[in-house]
Amino acid sequence: MTGTAEMIAEDIQTSNSAHEWSLVLAEHADATVLSTRNLIVVSSTYGDGEIPDPGKPLFEAVSASMPNLSVVRYGVISLGDSGYKDTFANGGRLWDTLLQSCGASRLEETLVLDASEGGGMSDVALKWSAQWLSHPTHPR
Repeated sequence: MTGTAEMIAEDIQTSNSAHEWSLVLAEHADATVLSTRNLIVVSSTYGDGEIPDPGKPLFEAVSASMPNLSVVRYGVISLGDSGYKDTFANGGRLWDTLLQSCGASRLEETLVLDASEGGGMSDVALKWSAQWLSHPTHPR
């Protein structure tokens, strides 16, 4: 909703140009977008630890249909503000749980980024994405 998740996703796409990336905003996607073989979800957290409004329809559609995503290898970058201790970065955690429930395989631990720590979130996300791309089970 603030554009930070989109900015981080764009930075990952740009800095890893040797790989073919499709950047799809959740508000413009349907559940079929998750059937891609390799997937990075970048999600912020809003309200009471919820998926942001633009991503709710996609999240709810996947939750309702529970597609078989057993061929999907994924990673999640979860944004939040640690000032909200009970719900900190829960949006990405919700995606992680849902993707696992649909049979997808997480390649790296979820990256949690704290907005209260200031700048540098993209730099951390870029290092994480390089590690995700170099995972031994990630197809080259």
